[in-house]
Amino acid sequence: MLSILFNNGILFDNLSVFFAATISIVSIPILIYTLGYIKEYKDIYSLGYNIALTAILIVSMVLVVISKDGITFIVFWEIMSVTSFFLVIYEHNERANIDSGIMYLIMTHISGFFLMAMFAFLYQITGSTDFNEIAQSSNLISGNDIKTVFVLAVIGFGAKAGFVPLHAWLPKAHPSAPSNASALMSGVMLKVALYGLIRVLYLFLEYVPLYLSLSLVTLGVITAIYSILNALVQKDIKKLLAYSSAENVGMILATIGLSLVFKHYGLNTISLFAFVAALLHILNHAVFKSLLFASAGSVLFATGSKNMNELGGLYHKMKFATMAAFIGTLSIAAFPPLNGFASEMIILKSFILGSAQVPESWAAGIVTISGALIALTGGGAFYAAIKSFVITYLGSPRSVKAEKIHETPFAMKMGMGILAGLCILFGVFSPFIVKRLIYGFSGMYSAATIDFSVIEMDYEILMVTGIMLGSFIMIGAVAKLDGRKILRGDTWGCGFINQSNRMQYTANALSQPQTRLFSKAQGYSKKVKITSLIHINDCVYDTFEEKAYVPVVKTINSISSKVIRIHQGKVRIYVLYIFLALGATMLGVYNFG
Repeated sequence: MLSILFNNGILFDNLSVFFAATISIVSIPILIYTLGYIKEYKDIYSLGYNIALTAILIVSMVLVVISKDGITFIVFWEIMSVTSFFLVIYEHNERANIDSGIMYLIMTHISGFFLMAMFAFLYQITGSTDFNEIAQSSNLISGNDIKTVFVLAVIGFGAKAGFVPLHAWLPKAHPSAPSNASALMSGVMLKVALYGLIRVLYLFLEYVPLYLSLSLVTLGVITAIYSILNALVQKDIKKLLAYSSAENVGMILATIGLSLVFKHYGLNTISLFAFVAALLHILNHAVFKSLLFASAGSVLFATGSKNMNELGGLYHKMKFATMAAFIGTLSIAAFPPLNGFASEMIILKSFILGSAQVPESWAAGIVTISGALIALTGGGAFYAAIKSFVITYLGSPRSVKAEKIHETPFAMKMGMGILAGLCILFGVFSPFIVKRLIYGFSGMYSAATIDFSVIEMDYEILMVTGIMLGSFIMIGAVAKLDGRKILRGDTWGCGFINQSNRMQYTANALSQPQTRLFSKAQGYSKKVKITSLIHINDCVYDTFEEKAYVPVVKTINSISSKVIRIHQGKVRIYVLYIFLALGATMLGVYNFG
């Protein structure tokens, strides 16, 4: 079968190799992690089933990005989608997981429909589904055809990547899946969708009009802001991470749009830099988000809970997992010298450099405002990351689940350790990675228009790291040379010697200030009932899901309840329906054929 699908060969250009490498780099430690994590399901679900689905998902993702034509791409895209669906419903005893899987299945089929329509449309114009031939015939795609391909690609790939408002499945499916699958889905499967979008916009289309490029920037900013606001209010650690993934996807999308804006104005040097910034963040996010989902899985494995309000104090008995989560938290919070800082720094640098060079003031204004909003979402991401780490691992246990915990298997630690090491490695050596990416993808532009001296990183991250390490060494040296004995004692607790575990911040409490400001956007509601006791019932719902998805579902259910009346349960009635349908078809062919 593979020989038939790959009859036209395998695609190994720079873009395919980069994404295949990203998938492989993350998948290897996650596979190791899986060997330990599946022990949680022993005697409950099939362990072999989990491993097999995980392996198929990894292989299908690699095959998607090395596919050379549209048909092969769609085949492996569907295998990837169906496999991930079965992973979402793996814990099928929970009804909520089945519901999440159904929503994901619907959205992934919407994605597949638009992608098949896009490839069919490209075939109609170019006469081929081969990616190289489509790229060589890009001059045939012009005018309204560009708009059509653009819309089909953004909807098709956006439904899989989690662009707002096509994101509602993401915070449901990723938390429902086993944590090893969540790490792969959030870490790399979302990036496969971005791969497809990049290939279409940069290689299939000769140019992208300015207003469409700016619409990508706007959509990316909206996705980032909306997602991080929703991440802040979550108490389910995996749901928080899922919204955080959507926020990072929005940041990447905005940077891709920014690169296309610069390309429109002939600013090829800055366009290439923004494109490389997006690629670097794709790589870095794949690593640190997989680490954070793996860390969340270790918490779930040890305590049986994802609710941060029930956790706390885990660092006492889970020191390795806490350290791994700490590195992941610093990475997603863009703390130097880790990899998250490196990519977010050059993303912001792209906005800053480009806003000063865009010739039209109105477009420069949009770029500047978008850059400021992306920086703001970075602050929100820092807040959400610190919240998830502090509430989960620090303090004292807030429930019996957090007290009676057991250590995770060695395989889980090994997988998390590798990912944590990569966060450090890709951060410290980011200047070298950026340099390779710049020279590797400069072929998409005319070499004469690229000024490499402008966009090569001046090793800022190493300089910042040196300053930080020097500062810590200096502080330590001063404290040591001072010679005075450090007095240690209990923290003043306002007269309380032993504080209750209820006398500390919870996930809800820590996010209360911004919840008061953005409760409508976050879908947060709270009901207080005072009797002999005070009862507080709060809930969080996705605003787009509640306002857009739910009314559509209700309408479909209403229509279905009426249509179902034609099901009489009598064979002769169904035979009549068949003859009526056949007659209508023949009549239509006769009149319009």
